[in-house]
Amino acid sequence: MSRIPKKYAIDDIRGRFQTVAIDNKYQAFIEPNEVVYNAATKVGISRRFIDEDLGLYTIDAVLPGSSFADIEVVGDRQGITERMPYSRIYDDVTFTFLVDRNYNVLKFFESWLKTVNPLFGESSGEADNNISALNYPKDYKCKMSIVKYNKDYFNQPVITPISQTGSPVPTKKPILCYTFLKAWPLSVASIPVNYEGGSTLKVNV
Repeated sequence: MSRIPKKYAIDDIRGRFQTVAIDNKYQAFIEPNEVVYNAATKVGISRRFIDEDLGLYTIDAVLPGSSFADIEVVGDRQGITERMPYSRIYDDVTFTFLVDRNYNVLKFFESWLKTVNPLFGESSGEADNNISALNYPKDYKCKMSIVKYNKDYFNQPVITPISQTGSPVPTKKPILCYTFLKAWPLSVASIPVNYEGGSTLKVNV
């Protein structure tokens, strides 16, 4: 690749920067297992809400990042300290949800937390003889996905000619899909409320 600066026409630069991806076109999907579905049903949340509405209430999500755990190697080369990777680390992600007027978003995550750490004994949790235990991971770990697309995704399909026949065919628009396997809620953040002014209630998970 040449390191010599290249002159670009203004129209060429404008055309390239008009096609950059924007950060507000995405959709989140939560795919619970039967145990989580049943726990949500017990608190009055329908499967339709989980499948269709819950992902739409995700107003803030994070595309997952990763890094390497490394060790420092000193002395192999004079005056140089090298860093050698030995393991890849994936970051936890945080989702921000709007809370609906029926508080189904909060109820869903509370019911999901209860599948991780259920109480045995008095169902209300007020008794002194409640016993808590951790469930099997297969009972509370689920699949989640984030799909990132561009604003022209729902427009006319891209037309690409086939070299063999010469006839154009529609192709799929580019998307990014990140799937979280065996995901579970590590924490549900506390939600402050106050009398200062009315604002949208949100919860970070």
